Amino acid sequence: MKKAILITFLVATSMAYNQALAQEEYDEISPSPQEYLDVTAAVNYDHELIQHMTPQHLGFLRACTEKLLSKCGIEIPEGLVKDKPVSVECCENMMNIGIDCHKGLMDFVFTTYELKDVASEFLPKSKRIWNQCVQTTASRIGAPVAFET
Repeated sequence: MKKAILITFLVATSMAYNQALAQEEYDEISPSPQEYLDVTAAVNYDHELIQHMTPQHLGFLRACTEKLLSKCGIEIPEGLVKDKPVSVECCENMMNIGIDCHKGLMDFVFTTYELKDVASEFLPKSKRIWNQCVQTTASRIGAPVAFET
């Protein structure tokens, strides 16, 4: 069950990331055999990634995903990709979840097959989003710690 929740989060995040990168206008193209191989490679890679995590770490990530509002699970990745500001509601949600959960989820998401190659670009952006949320919402919910810049 724990792994199913993480895989669902992974798929939702990957989909939001891919939608954010997709062009608004595109021609529908049927997948090539190579694209099917890429999907198999991605599934196998991500399965191995999860298999090598400790039960404690999986439990921690699961608890973090349960606290994340579904709206924010889409809005935060879009904020990363499109450099959009995160809403006050999602900032508050992220602050209430905490810095350890934010960092843990971002680290997990950006070690997956589809996103590992862009981790160096987007992990710093995730820290900037966290720090922006600290500045805009910290006074309402207590002062969460900012990432070092």
